[in-house]
Amino acid sequence: MVLAHELFGSGKEGVIVMHDFYGCKDTWTFARNFFNTKDFTFAFTEVRGYGHSRHIPGEYSPAEASSDILDLADNLGWANFHVIGHSMSGMLAQRVMLDGNDRVLSAILNTPVAASGLSFSPEGFALIEESIESNEALVKAFNALAGERLGKEWAEFKVRQTRSNRLKKAQSEYFKNCRDQGFLSEINGIETPTLVIIGEHDMEPFTLSTARETFAKWYPNSEIEVCNNAAHYPQQETPVYFAKLLNAFLAKHQSKD
Repeated sequence: MVLAHELFGSGKEGVIVMHDFYGCKDTWTFARNFFNTKDFTFAFTEVRGYGHSRHIPGEYSPAEASSDILDLADNLGWANFHVIGHSMSGMLAQRVMLDGNDRVLSAILNTPVAASGLSFSPEGFALIEESIESNEALVKAFNALAGERLGKEWAEFKVRQTRSNRLKKAQSEYFKNCRDQGFLSEINGIETPTLVIIGEHDMEPFTLSTARETFAKWYPNSEIEVCNNAAHYPQQETPVYFAKLLNAFLAKHQSKD
């Protein structure tokens, strides 16, 4: 079993790119036009239960997703690679950092869930759980994640994208497992070069102040960048600037081979 993926670019160094809790590989469609495809080849990947990997059953956990990503790298012939995760898959990418260790050349965590596990207020948890079934709740969730800035057309587009690309059972299980299966004690202090990207208008726990108290203290080789005029989806809200940050970080951490 190999996760569904689309290769993009012709560079000799591999980058595995994952999507968020509500998304699929299509969330990267416009931003990737500005990725450095001369030096890097990107594998836009869909985890079990999403997109073209919807048919793959599983437990939908961080450890399972990490194993799948490492298997994908093996299948692609990538002994070493970079990994990119967004929101939920930011947590999954940290698990790949832990399990892959020296295989992971660098990690880019885009508005990520922390390795300690998904953390919201009780009301926030209730809204996310309700949004798995209810379109009305899903609109509220997208508006909150956008800082109440982007209007109904944006929210309606994101609802269509979500509903057409995810298995409901998988989404429900990822929600529980990313809440309950934290691994901070195992990964704290890891030296993988890590870029954390924060949206200026994002909500807690995805804010700059929280990132400084968590990722910056946990990972000694981490740095934080802020995408102004963006919230939880910088690659869709400010795609050109997001790509600039991504390209610069990857270039800095290219393999010396």
